[in-house]
Amino acid sequence: MSRSKTLLFALLFLLVLGAVSVSAQDSVNLVIWSQDGDANNVVLAEQFAVWAEAVAPGSTLEIVQKETEVLRNDVLTAGLAGSGLPDLILGPNDAIGVYEDAGLLMGLDELFDTSMYPYNLGAAQIGGVTYGVPTNAGNHLMLMYNKSLVAEAPQTWEDLIAAARAVEEANPDLQGFAYNLNEPFWFLPFVHGFGGTTYAEDGSMVLDSEAWVNAYQFVQDLKFVEEAVPEECDYACANDLFKEGSVAMILNGDWAIAEYLNVEQSPALGENLGVAPWPALANGERPKPFTAGKFISIPVTTADAQLEAAVSFVTWLTTDAAAVEAYAIGTGRLPAIAAVTVDPAVDPILAASNEALATGVGMPADPTLRCMWDSVRPNLEGVMSNSVTAADAAMEAQIAAEECLEG
Repeated sequence: MSRSKTLLFALLFLLVLGAVSVSAQDSVNLVIWSQDGDANNVVLAEQFAVWAEAVAPGSTLEIVQKETEVLRNDVLTAGLAGSGLPDLILGPNDAIGVYEDAGLLMGLDELFDTSMYPYNLGAAQIGGVTYGVPTNAGNHLMLMYNKSLVAEAPQTWEDLIAAARAVEEANPDLQGFAYNLNEPFWFLPFVHGFGGTTYAEDGSMVLDSEAWVNAYQFVQDLKFVEEAVPEECDYACANDLFKEGSVAMILNGDWAIAEYLNVEQSPALGENLGVAPWPALANGERPKPFTAGKFISIPVTTADAQLEAAVSFVTWLTTDAAAVEAYAIGTGRLPAIAAVTVDPAVDPILAASNEALATGVGMPADPTLRCMWDSVRPNLEGVMSNSVTAADAAMEAQIAAEECLEG
């Protein structure tokens, strides 16, 4: 992702919302524990100062930086002690389920207009309740291609297979397409594209639906019928081949963009890098990657003037168009609201990443998601070694997940 301070956003002010208007308040002193890093915390402090000057002059924000595991342990320790929690917590979505399970987080649906966050709100929801407001969005997989080998992004999987074959016919030493074959994070987008989910409406895990079978069958056919992927390929395989120009197209996440744009790290890419949403399946749907980001949560101990100020500041930071733009530019990330988009004339790579983000679904914060990952992985490996059928893989994953949940 570009870190340039000259990055421009096309601001669509359509109702960027009366919800952002906030009334004047008395000064408050808020404390936030943040996992976001010192550089990004500087940007957060700057934006708080802007909010405070307009809404609650004299207010302060104490930002306490904590690394991932330290933050998680300190929140749980303070919660167990019954005192010492901060007013706000800023971090990734995967800890939200742990905090919620300990009864430490406030439900936010009555405090925020959650409809403002279409891309990744699901990554902070458990049982339909929202426990975190996204400050940015990303961590999503997308199609990446070498424009010196593939001029335009394939729009369908049929197009992708044809483009891969064309590359291999013209360059026998090259691979047309590769991705992390046995990793469920790369497989779930296909499940979503076929209409599948991890959880049913009642909260139970459903890994044996027709959509899951279709997804297993699709990736198995991609390898053994279409012969469109290498015999074996993990993350390092696809990543290294792409950087050196030995593979034309891969699936990877937004975290890799900066490395691919750096010609010292990726000699074959740089200006040759192309980014696009996943190609559409035969049903017309694009595979839908999981999306996440960083989220601000509010502990149950935050109350009265502290709570009022916390809600006001977080609402402004994440929904006011100018604030969202400033925070996104300052931290080099994608905005989590649809009202602020990236201008493709200024940064086509970031704009394409934003387009791919819009096709995704929020990764659930429920701690039981680990049961899905652990149950799917061996069955996906079986499918990709052609030793397990798609139907059996789905059935066995469901059985394993239910055993995991019971344990």
